[in-house]
Amino acid sequence: MSVFKDLDMVVHLGSGIPRILESYDKEAFKFSDNFLRMTFPKAIVDYSGVKDGGHVGGQVGGAIGGAIGGTIDEIIVDLTDRQKEVLKIISDNSKVSIRTIAGKLGINDSAAQQHVDKLKEKGVIERVGGTRGYWIIKTKNQ
Repeated sequence: MSVFKDLDMVVHLGSGIPRILESYDKEAFKFSDNFLRMTFPKAIVDYSGVKDGGHVGGQVGGAIGGAIGGTIDEIIVDLTDRQKEVLKIISDNSKVSIRTIAGKLGINDSAAQQHVDKLKEKGVIERVGGTRGYWIIKTKNQ
């Protein structure tokens, strides 16, 4: 464990449980013969300041990029069924990764990458910003 300390990957070696005990009761811990179970209570949210149908929390920020103009039906010209599936996944989430596309389609990452590459070659999609970027679905007018 001192390897993590030597690499500055921990603040204080062996301080986790004492630090947890500063914030939670000992009742958060249940001991059995072979296990230690820790149960932390949910935070209690005060809804008293919410007015007429309002809400607490919610989405921060919003989608960046995504389909610009037109619909997917207008864009699909000469696409395979699998490419259409990839396009639908991208239209649902403009920040989706190749790995996530592969998982949703039940294929490996390299196969998903080939479908994405074909869509890029056909000028249907474009990536903006690299691995932390987003996809743009291009319409016929772009």
